[in-house]
Amino acid sequence: MKWAKVTITGKANVGKSTLLNSILKEKRAGVTQVPGTTANILYGERIINGIRIFFVDTPGLFRPKDESEEKTMLEGLKEIEGSDIIYLLIDAHTGITKEDTAILEKLQPLYGKIPIFLVINKIDGVPKEKLLSFMQEVSEEIFWDEIIPVSAKRGANIDELLKTTIKYIKGREGPPPEYLLKEDLTPIIHDTIREKLLSRLKGDAARKVRVEIKEIDIGKGRIYAAAYIIADKPSIKAMVIGKRGQMIKSIGQEARLELERRFKKKVYLDLEAVDEKRA
Repeated sequence: MKWAKVTITGKANVGKSTLLNSILKEKRAGVTQVPGTTANILYGERIINGIRIFFVDTPGLFRPKDESEEKTMLEGLKEIEGSDIIYLLIDAHTGITKEDTAILEKLQPLYGKIPIFLVINKIDGVPKEKLLSFMQEVSEEIFWDEIIPVSAKRGANIDELLKTTIKYIKGREGPPPEYLLKEDLTPIIHDTIREKLLSRLKGDAARKVRVEIKEIDIGKGRIYAAAYIIADKPSIKAMVIGKRGQMIKSIGQEARLELERRFKKKVYLDLEAVDEKRA
């Protein structure tokens, strides 16, 4: 069977993870209102017209603040360059922003080599006249091969997106790369914990925590995972722990239940909140 790879890219919080989940018809990536929920590259597969298509969800492209963010962004760019199609997501409510323009500058060298779809997401609530006018405006640009409006959250027009995608894909011969076939539990567990964490934190606190997987052990019928929730100062750590440890307990319980549904195995999740110095 032939195979192909489609990479989903765009700025943070534009709906890349929601789109991946909608395409796969299952929850694969964590989703919150906080930018940067997806901190790792995630893969999912669908067979369409006899071709195995691997869809890749990349962290939002951004200006890296440190070495770790630089590494994450470079990995995302590497995925983009090895694609058969690129989905560039933008927000229908904001149009093309300065952040989107910066991403376009990174994609410009690939134009003409890899088909680029401008996927206008979050069309919910946007008047039809405004959307059509915007689509007409962006159609005059040379950067994209297709312009497709969708609502990843509602699943609207996803079938049209996939129908158009398959027109551009011939498929590659031979087996797909091993990294696409092997399910790595680490990013899935990481992003599930991170989703439950960020859904409970508000404002600046949500940007001052990160998750680090310490250990994963897979046994017969069960998965054990230990992780740190790392806060940049003691007050944020105390917030994560909560009164009598109720906050971190709830985060762990919600993440565990979702992972058990995902993996169809018993999951033992050991979470510990620490401050940056200890990490």
